[in-house]
Amino acid sequence: MVEIKNPLYNAVAPSTQSIHADSHLRVTSDVTAPISVSTTFEYAKTSVDACNYGPDQRYVYSREGTPVLTKVEATLSTLCEGHAVVYGSGLTAAYAVLIEHRPKKIALGDCYFGIREVVKQYQRLVPGVQVVGLECSYEKVDMVWLESPINPTGEVKDIGSYALRAHAAGAILVVDATLAPPPLSYPFRQGADIVVHSAT
Repeated sequence: MVEIKNPLYNAVAPSTQSIHADSHLRVTSDVTAPISVSTTFEYAKTSVDACNYGPDQRYVYSREGTPVLTKVEATLSTLCEGHAVVYGSGLTAAYAVLIEHRPKKIALGDCYFGIREVVKQYQRLVPGVQVVGLECSYEKVDMVWLESPINPTGEVKDIGSYALRAHAAGAILVVDATLAPPPLSYPFRQGADIVVHSAT
């Protein structure tokens, strides 16, 4: 795994971070990373496990990562102040969160309709998963899914208060902050465990 936190983290304004947050990954003299259309990458001459793109990067197949995706993830990680993973869509990212954490009881409030459909899909995959309202008791809830601001109403929720409630119950707090990415909102600062944004 490539180190994603750049020395610029917390040292400069977000505008500068967005331009230079991936500069520690540069291995060419290109000002902007060239787009790689390769689907496979040649192994390093020394070993199959050795880095083959710069001193700390290794690529095998484009579905696992590319130099451009690594740079995007490094930039987003710096801007969002947490580890970023890029997916093909926001709903794919949401589904990945569910599959990774395998919650049995999810507290879910008003949200983008696609998130509800993703949760329904997850329930078909994992029978017995319960979904309760965001304002319900968090007894036996292991994931709280909060959207703030809510799409399409724009209603803003107090992320910090939901973080306190979720953590007191032993649950993780997932915040969908698509309508308020940094610098408008920093959910990790307010107690979120996972933050989802959709750029589509």
